[in-house]
Amino acid sequence: MEELQAKYADRDVEFVAMYVREPHAGEVGFREVRDHVDFDDKMERARELERLKDVKITIGVDDMSQAQHVALGNLPNMAYVIDRTGNVAYSNTWQHAEHIDEALAKLVTADDPTRPIFPTVSTKGLSTAI
Repeated sequence: MEELQAKYADRDVEFVAMYVREPHAGEVGFREVRDHVDFDDKMERARELERLKDVKITIGVDDMSQAQHVALGNLPNMAYVIDRTGNVAYSNTWQHAEHIDEALAKLVTADDPTRPIFPTVSTKGLSTAI
C-alpha cells in the first residue's frame, strides 16, 4: 500500500487502514491477546500495531461499537476505494494492490483525462502483508 500511496501522492488520494478489533483474541496461538476493554486500550493497541509492523499509512481507529466497519458491511479484511462523494467505488477482500491500483487509476483520471496514470503495481510472488 505504501507504493500506491507514493504513486498517488500528487493525486489527492488518501490511504487509511481501519483498525476495528483484535480478530483472534483468545484463540489458539493468540491466547495472550484479549478483546479491548475501552477506547483508550483500543488506541494503544493500534499504536502498537503501527510500531510493530512499521505501518506508514494513516491508521483510523473505529469506535467501540465498530460503527464504520458495520456501515461498510462488517466483513473481515476488506479493502475499499471511496470516491470524492463518499461512495464506495471499489471493494474487495484483502488488499490486492494491483486491483486497488486499477480502481484508483480510473478514478484519478475521470475528471482530467489529459493526465493519464496507468496501473503499475504488481504483487505477483509477494506474500500477503498488512
